[in-house]
Amino acid sequence: MSAEDKKFDAQKGSDDIVKSAAANEKAAADRNIIHAALGITAVRPDQFPESDRAEVAFVGRSNVGKSSMINTMINRKSLVRTSQSPGKTRTINFFEVESDWYFVDLPGYGYARVSRSESQKWGDMIEGYLKNRPQMAAIVLLLDIRHEPSGNDKMLYEWCRHYKLPVILVATKSDKLKRSQLQKHTAMIRRGLGAKEPVLPFSSLTRAGREELWTDLEARLEGFR
Repeated sequence: MSAEDKKFDAQKGSDDIVKSAAANEKAAADRNIIHAALGITAVRPDQFPESDRAEVAFVGRSNVGKSSMINTMINRKSLVRTSQSPGKTRTINFFEVESDWYFVDLPGYGYARVSRSESQKWGDMIEGYLKNRPQMAAIVLLLDIRHEPSGNDKMLYEWCRHYKLPVILVATKSDKLKRSQLQKHTAMIRRGLGAKEPVLPFSSLTRAGREELWTDLEARLEGFR
């Protein structure tokens, strides 16, 4: 491929991202979230909210893009803060979304600089939440679309399957790949997990996947009521 061809492809890819972002931003405006706010911050089950709101838990490795994804879903820029110190989140945060939902931000896992005892503590915190929330409508398991699932990703997925918890698999950072690569990489993730569920590509930059995920969540809310 000539240098001129490469330049054309790079420009075309950049134009595609801009067009995709514009289209998805219009869709986001159509689905306006009126109310979104931090409700409760907890570290123990007795601090969890006593409510009949449906809950959607977001969980994944540190740096997988969880905070950015939740902000994109609720159409806010910085309600969920992106940590400047990966692996340092020590709380479970319940965000009120309209009058129907809590979006639950669980601590990220798998950060290499965290001690084994600290990692175990966070694992117990996540498990304590996931096993004891009958109002949980879905668990959104985030995975980086560029990489095969880690050992922790596989363990969490298998744990959810064992307890028959409702899992949605979402592959973040899809804007980092060409559109022609998406199917190959989502298939790689499904194969790595041994998953039967589909994998939804998602980008907080272009908002790709936002409407599809909202459609899935709203269907689960209807079933939850």
